Amino acid sequence: MKQVAMALTLVALVVSTLACGYTVNIEPSIEVGTMQNYSEEIPLDGTDEAEVVINFGAGELDISAGEAETLLAGDFRTNVEEWAPDVSWRNGTLRLEQGDEGSMDGIVEAGAVNEWDLEFSPEVELDMELRVGASQSTLDLSGLALTRFVLETGASEMSIRFNEPNPAAMSSLEVAAGAASLIVDEIGNAGPETVTVRGGAGNLILDLTGDWPGSSRIQIEAGIGALTLRVPQDIGVRIEVTEGLGSVQSDSGFSRSGGAYTNSAYGETEDELIIEVTVGVGSVNLELIGE
Repeated sequence: MKQVAMALTLVALVVSTLACGYTVNIEPSIEVGTMQNYSEEIPLDGTDEAEVVINFGAGELDISAGEAETLLAGDFRTNVEEWAPDVSWRNGTLRLEQGDEGSMDGIVEAGAVNEWDLEFSPEVELDMELRVGASQSTLDLSGLALTRFVLETGASEMSIRFNEPNPAAMSSLEVAAGAASLIVDEIGNAGPETVTVRGGAGNLILDLTGDWPGSSRIQIEAGIGALTLRVPQDIGVRIEVTEGLGSVQSDSGFSRSGGAYTNSAYGETEDELIIEVTVGVGSVNLELIGE
């Protein structure tokens, strides 16, 4: 775990016009205290599938594959008492929550630290849902057996990697990103049957290369930010773009007919990626990888 103290600042703008009789409520301050370290380890005990729910308010979040016989190995570090983690494992659901997440509504003092380092067993099929606030996150999901992956994130800087083929069949990958800078690498290795991405005001890079186990239908809504879409050359790809006030740029390797962009493998391979992109007022850049 990187020993980085991330300054988490939520600014309350207070406008008081006493002469007009307005009353202003000032949010309480979240105090920085002594650094505390916590650890959680949950053995496998014959578990072969689990639902994982992660609610992480702010800070640094790292996820990776760990030891095969340990469902979860987690290290947590924070100097905000209210943020001590709450971990539970009941009836097939593993839940990890930032303690008293409602305290994020207050004013957070500079120097507040919240760091989670989570490792999951690659031997367990995982249905994983994450809700992540203002964070710096590295999710190296390579080697994990993911059957479904859902991410909702706000003003974060996040990298997600699928550098190895998924040993499980993934039904869907869903991402909703607000004012985030988000990179998702080698989605093809995850192999989802469907992909749904909603982008907000940030920068989004989706790399659809990797070892696709079959065809996939992909829906992307690009908001007011920038979307870069990297698609493979060796599998048939068709991208249907609906433009608002945004702009679209594409590599020369694409053929265009109206709002549809195809690569040279489209219509020639058994498996295909059918992609629908809706552009708001942002920009879309289509890149062909493997030419």
